[in-house]
Amino acid sequence: MSKLSEKDKKLFAMRHSAEHVLTQAMINLYPKLKMAMGPATDDGFYFDFDNKDKIAESDFPKIEAEMRKIIDLNLPIKREVVNVKKARGLFKGNEYKEEWIDEIEESKKKAVLYWTGDKFVDLCSGPHINSTGDIKAFKLLSVAGAYWRGTEKNKMLTRIYGTAFQSKKELEEYLKNLEEAKKRDHRKIGKELELFMFSDKVGPGLPLWLPQGTIIKDELEKFGKETETKNGYQRVSTPHLAKEILYKTSGHLPYYADDMYPPMEYEGENYYVKPMNCPHMHMIYNFRTRSYKELPIRYAEFGTVYRHEDSGTLMGIMRVRGHTTNDAHIYCTEKQALEELVGVLNLHSYYYKILGIKEFHVELSLPDFDKKGEKYFDNPQAWKKSTELLRSAAKKAGIETVEKKGTAAFYGPKFDFIVKSAIGRSFGTSTNQLDFGSGKRFKLEYVDKSGDKKIIPYIIHRAPLGSHERFIGFLIEHFGGEFPVWLSPVQAKILPVSKKHLKYADSVKVELEKAGVRVELDSRDETLGGKIRDAQLAKVPFMLIVGDREKVAKKVAIRLRNGKDLGQQSLSRFIETITLNIDSKSLTL
Repeated sequence: MSKLSEKDKKLFAMRHSAEHVLTQAMINLYPKLKMAMGPATDDGFYFDFDNKDKIAESDFPKIEAEMRKIIDLNLPIKREVVNVKKARGLFKGNEYKEEWIDEIEESKKKAVLYWTGDKFVDLCSGPHINSTGDIKAFKLLSVAGAYWRGTEKNKMLTRIYGTAFQSKKELEEYLKNLEEAKKRDHRKIGKELELFMFSDKVGPGLPLWLPQGTIIKDELEKFGKETETKNGYQRVSTPHLAKEILYKTSGHLPYYADDMYPPMEYEGENYYVKPMNCPHMHMIYNFRTRSYKELPIRYAEFGTVYRHEDSGTLMGIMRVRGHTTNDAHIYCTEKQALEELVGVLNLHSYYYKILGIKEFHVELSLPDFDKKGEKYFDNPQAWKKSTELLRSAAKKAGIETVEKKGTAAFYGPKFDFIVKSAIGRSFGTSTNQLDFGSGKRFKLEYVDKSGDKKIIPYIIHRAPLGSHERFIGFLIEHFGGEFPVWLSPVQAKILPVSKKHLKYADSVKVELEKAGVRVELDSRDETLGGKIRDAQLAKVPFMLIVGDREKVAKKVAIRLRNGKDLGQQSLSRFIETITLNIDSKSLTL
């Protein structure tokens, strides 16, 4: 939860330079290639390019060898600022670079170049290291398709992913975690455990929750509702579509139009499937006149929304077009805003503690008024005041933030929560926005102590558990499918040794069901070893083996999914143990 360290800054610069070396190596090997773009990332770097020849992972040894030649030459990496005319001359015939230059010219700025030696140059804002010889351990990882600038309307390019570290040891550790990440991929585990699916007849990015996955979804929702009730939230429910006028009032039209599905015309009116829950909740607030005594009002809903994500960005349930969000909106006065923001930050920390999420950091997302195409509510003073409120809330909650420009909502600044899984992968899971504009746009009023009507100055949008889809996708990878007992679709499985033990096994099942345990009985005519293996593959926390000795003693033999044998226990004792585990939301067995 700390700001970017000097070590991380140097690593980021080295990775950025490694991408330039990759680009130069690719041009050396494939002279007709057109470079497009290639930034450094939190995990490494990537390079997008246009090339007639197909590039495969089998080409990586050759490309890496060419990269090592450039690194061994220890070429200096130098920055140069030039006018647009000179930049156009350097990148003539490359439509991708020419598009960047057009934008630079529109912004009335100069072009920034980075030279590697005296032969290779690229448009780039940096940062970089001093020379190629400072690039240490690197590795190319994979190749994929990527639309130019991430938009499916544009041409499909080729993308190579790579990474770089300061030492070979760090690289090897990263590659080891990468292999573990492949094993934990939520798409792979989701299919194996039958949690969710997609259908071409339903549409891309629209997940279908299978029975086992629906249990996890329902348990998270139950947990969220119980927690929010204890924290003073009132539950509401809103429809899945609304008239065009609602989204014009909110500002989603035109601010957010590109991410919305096209309208449906009915009875002379345009209707949209909702991209956000907030405008609907604002209507609920306006149901009647509100008094200052009622504030803050906290409305909560697990609401389903739909967004037109580019098909190239869809990824399992991590990035979808329809998702259900742990949403809420807090309507408060200016004096109440700080305390409410701190309460939301503390709620995030509480959820993360229960779910065993030990590492996370918070980004304070701010507007970038200089960036072309960005649209924000026009109120500089309100932006300044709301930004300071978020900074104060983070300080009071004891949470450090990293500030990022250009990622704010159009109606206010926000906190973005980035969590890290057990194997070190980072995911953006939830957000907390401070909205200073919608109160006025929707005429959300309250009557103050003097009997005067005032506009609600702040609305806090918050979703600590994010969307079911993304958060469960994260939890699948975080736990590797081995969920805590309270979240496990099947909490215990009864394994009779043979058919003659089925009657006793069934009586055990009845008692567990009475205690509220999700239990299954494996009545197949299969060997006990086969049943144990299948239960372990299904990642069932507890296996209860019943044979002659257990039947006579009215006990069960307990085996954990990790293979540990706990021996015999009375059924009553096991029920006491598992229900305590479930009720306490324990992270261990």
